Amino acid sequence: MTPRHGRAVAAHVLPPTAAVLVVLAAWWAVTAWTPLPAYLLPSPGAVITALVENWRTVLWPATAVTGAETLFGLGVGVIAAFLIALVVHTVTPLRRAIEPLLVATQTVPVAVLAPLLTIALGYGIAPKVVVVALLTFFPVTVSLLAGMEGVDPAVIATMRTLWARPAAILWRVRLPAALPQAFAGLRIAVTFAPVSAVFGEYAGASEGLGYHMIQAIPRLRTDVVLAEVVILTAMTALLYLLVAWLEHVACPWRPRGR
Repeated sequence: MTPRHGRAVAAHVLPPTAAVLVVLAAWWAVTAWTPLPAYLLPSPGAVITALVENWRTVLWPATAVTGAETLFGLGVGVIAAFLIALVVHTVTPLRRAIEPLLVATQTVPVAVLAPLLTIALGYGIAPKVVVVALLTFFPVTVSLLAGMEGVDPAVIATMRTLWARPAAILWRVRLPAALPQAFAGLRIAVTFAPVSAVFGEYAGASEGLGYHMIQAIPRLRTDVVLAEVVILTAMTALLYLLVAWLEHVACPWRPRGR
């Protein structure tokens, strides 16, 4: 590793690490110096203990279930977003008909949607996948559409002078140009995908992080609940980093910030 590369890594790693340490220190100070009972706000040490003690028997199996729901839901949402964006962009008259429906899918509260899907699809993985897909496809669709329609008109005109067909312009110009914006929408989507899966589990499930949260709250096991929140945060961060890496691989021409 060269000194320049080491400085770049440090510039990316040190600020978030420092922020996490500051939050942990403030959390510890509140629990140590205030009379708050442990069932309202357990200390960081208590949460870590709960995480370690329950990892193998409860938290790891629950994390695997919620992770699978999140990944499947994201996959379905991204595929749906790609197909919808292509149809709306290609068949212009459909845009005015489809756009209100797309917006309407985002106006239904999850607290209403999840129970209805559970009634219709049962207590398995299907309703959670649908919840995640419905809540993640919209930002990807909007971003992909904006990217495809924001191509420099001069580039499109040049392609047309070369007798390029509309399909060739779409696949060789518009879609590649739209990738950075599509990834921006995907970064937004992955930040709430795991939480969407948990909301789906709240509505009805027999496993998963959301199910175990509901089981822990009546027993005042706030330490277990916060341990699951830590897992959800880590899952979201990993997904975000994965999308950032995929964007770096798929869009090598894009300038990087310092």
